[in-house]
Amino acid sequence: MIEEPRRHRVEFASGTAASVEKRRSFRDLERNDIERDLPGWPARPPFKVRGFLGRLGRYTLTVVTRLLLLPLYILADALGSPVSPEKRGKLEDRANEVDDFPVMWAGEGETARTLPWQLDPSRRSWRTVTEIELAEQDGLVRIWSYEDTARGSRHLSWGGGEKAPSSEAILWSVPRSEITGAEIKRFSMDESDFKVSFRDGSWVRLTSSPHGARGIVALLGQGVAEGCHPA
Repeated sequence: MIEEPRRHRVEFASGTAASVEKRRSFRDLERNDIERDLPGWPARPPFKVRGFLGRLGRYTLTVVTRLLLLPLYILADALGSPVSPEKRGKLEDRANEVDDFPVMWAGEGETARTLPWQLDPSRRSWRTVTEIELAEQDGLVRIWSYEDTARGSRHLSWGGGEKAPSSEAILWSVPRSEITGAEIKRFSMDESDFKVSFRDGSWVRLTSSPHGARGIVALLGQGVAEGCHPA
């Protein structure tokens, strides 16, 4: 019996430090912005690290949110169903997780630049779901998309309904041999971010569910590929 290819929801990661929270950048090997050079990508305001007042605002919002949710945590624990806030792991790379937050690091013509813009939640419709498929039969890694029928907004859920008829499409594919490594990034909520490195030295930082991230990393590679870290 042939095992069906496994799919996991995936998108470009977002910063979690106050300076870059919910933001992401796209860089070349000299840390220049490359968003305008990516063919067919919808334009977005340029990436900017938050200043002091912006970071203070994010800290204040986080504190207020946790205080408002505290009764929920206490009630859930009393009912025997503990609910805990997401936890972020140890900072690994300040230059790329606090001072900047690149989710694409690639020189001219390198593989990471070919990933589809639909992976960027700030560019696509909130109803669009993107998934990665890890197929063993033909040795290809694919990115799929489809439109979700769920009501609500992207601020409340990421999918959750059914696939809209005839909306499914393959956005991207690459031979598995072009991927040299994948690793979980600890400085993310519940270790849901992961980095995929390509043979030409380019890389991307993506996110999924914690379970999905572990599954993708297990299938795509072990550890960190040599030479994939930016200067």
